[in-house]
Amino acid sequence: MRRVAPSSGNHCVCYCEDCQAFAHFLGRAGEILDVHGGTEIMQVSQATLEIVAGRERVACMRLTPGGLLRWYASCCNTPIGNTLATRAVPFIGVIRLGIREPAVGPVTASMALGPIRAHAYRRSAKGGPPGVPRGGSNLSIALRIVRLMLTWRLRGDHRRSPLLDPVTGTPIAVPRVLSTSEREALRMR
Repeated sequence: MRRVAPSSGNHCVCYCEDCQAFAHFLGRAGEILDVHGGTEIMQVSQATLEIVAGRERVACMRLTPGGLLRWYASCCNTPIGNTLATRAVPFIGVIRLGIREPAVGPVTASMALGPIRAHAYRRSAKGGPPGVPRGGSNLSIALRIVRLMLTWRLRGDHRRSPLLDPVTGTPIAVPRVLSTSEREALRMR
């Protein structure tokens, strides 16, 4: 990711069943999920995402026909992030495991992302809701992301996604949609 700072997005943890299912789909739940089944995510503009090599290995899946596009590297099942299936909203939730640490300098990726602002879908956490401090009210977090998405749209970021064709807006990889039985098997883990 380029131009990432705490002010450029929302650093959060999502405990939803879909994020947990995606981690299991990749076979990397132990690396992606925390002890409560949370996935650390940085919500940013898709224009900040940069694919420097291996574009032909970018794949995506959907848990349901109308679900989020969940992007990953097919060669190693490294998660990239989650997007809507439209370029109208230039939003991506980049999964922390897929964020490379800076090659030089004292700034770590965790420092660049800033503090975790929200813990979403805590009711789906494994072992009950984790005892985590709330980063802000649900309304304040929602208003923040709406403000960011409006800024990204006005800036033209919806035309600069490396995951969507710049002319048609279609995904660069055909999404694999899981069957009901595949999805349920992942959610049972």
